[in-house]
Amino acid sequence: MDYKDFFFFFFSFFTVVVLLFLLFLLNFSTTLESYDKGSSFECGFSSVSSLGVVFSMPFFVISIMFLLFDVEILVLCFYPFFVLSSYYLLYFFWFLLFVIMVSTLFEWKKGVLSWF
Repeated sequence: MDYKDFFFFFFSFFTVVVLLFLLFLLNFSTTLESYDKGSSFECGFSSVSSLGVVFSMPFFVISIMFLLFDVEILVLCFYPFFVLSSYYLLYFFWFLLFVIMVSTLFEWKKGVLSWF
């Protein structure tokens, strides 16, 4: 048996199993219409107001920047491979660092990084 045939058999078998399981769940599930399903639940008490979720915009921006710098650290870990692999990857690495540095300076100048 060729590996392509094995992959096709494996993929089709588990696709059929998942679809059968889904049909089973859809046929035997019960739906209960209730007001409580649409409301929020906090420590057993009903919510006081119907406002949406409130979040801090500076916290959101700083968390996005954290993710960006986390990816930058991941790229820094592979720096030796960039040097050994090709100059195009090395140029891409330095360009990425330059863009991140310029964007950080821009956000700092605009006052986005101030927490208060």
